[in-house]
Amino acid sequence: MESKPLREKIADKIRADIIKGVHADGERLVEPKLAKSLGISRTPIREALRQLETEGFIEIVPRKGAVVKALTIKDIDDLYAVKASLEGLAARQAAANLNEKDIDRLRKINEKFRDIAYENPNVMDEYLKYNVDFHNIFITASDNKKILEILDSLAKNFQRLKTVLVSNRERAKHAVAEHQEIIEAFASGDPDLVEKKVRWHIQNAWEYLKHNIRK
Repeated sequence: MESKPLREKIADKIRADIIKGVHADGERLVEPKLAKSLGISRTPIREALRQLETEGFIEIVPRKGAVVKALTIKDIDDLYAVKASLEGLAARQAAANLNEKDIDRLRKINEKFRDIAYENPNVMDEYLKYNVDFHNIFITASDNKKILEILDSLAKNFQRLKTVLVSNRERAKHAVAEHQEIIEAFASGDPDLVEKKVRWHIQNAWEYLKHNIRK
């Protein structure tokens, strides 16, 4: 397997630090300082920052340079609108492709998801992993590469919201129940119902966030 270009490795590192809160919203990312801390030249730092600007993690501000971009409610609203539409479409297209084995995999993943939600909701990484695995089954089964590419790009921004998404046991329990309704919709083979349930699930997550995220 080919190694990632240095630019991408640096972008991954800075992005991860933004997600973890190492770099706060509005903080300047000074090229010489980053280059010194990472022990590299400024050129790949500059290239990485341009990539992160494209992804929406930073913005270039006149007379300040690269600054960590805060996600506004409008930004997140837009992200969820796109996510709901694309995942709903992916589910519709996957309805004809999912077999009993795939549906059984959805059930098993949701069982693990339920165990964490009810017994140990503080295991954030596992909670998120099973949630991603659940959604990826039908997204992949859509057999639509463009949907996969766009959703993969969006996923990087959604990582910034993960703490809020898993901080409430009741939301976790609702997510388990919503997953179950999605599974039943796939089992029915009804593409309209599948799309409706996936959109509904994602919209519910956004409504929860809207009332709990720091404005």
